[in-house]
Amino acid sequence: MPIYEYRCGDCQAVTAVLVPISRADDPCPCEACGSVRTHRIVSRPSVRLSNLSKLERLDPKYDRMVDRAMQNTRNADPDRLINRRGDISKGLPDKT
Repeated sequence: MPIYEYRCGDCQAVTAVLVPISRADDPCPCEACGSVRTHRIVSRPSVRLSNLSKLERLDPKYDRMVDRAMQNTRNADPDRLINRRGDISKGLPDKT
């Protein structure tokens, strides 16, 4: 079901409602004043971006800022946990 927006004819408030397409033209009561003098308005479409899409839209200056921050912070090294683990080719230590 799509989300439709309705503008109140009395208080001009906008109400967003999840309505079946078959009932999209039915008046919807205003959430602000309760009036039923509402009409459906054209609203902006909403698009959810993936995290990858958000990263692609970032300004390249942020990459440089992150690189500088990682150079100045020892705990920011992504390999620090792997290096702390030690050599796994020898197997796990015995806990007897």
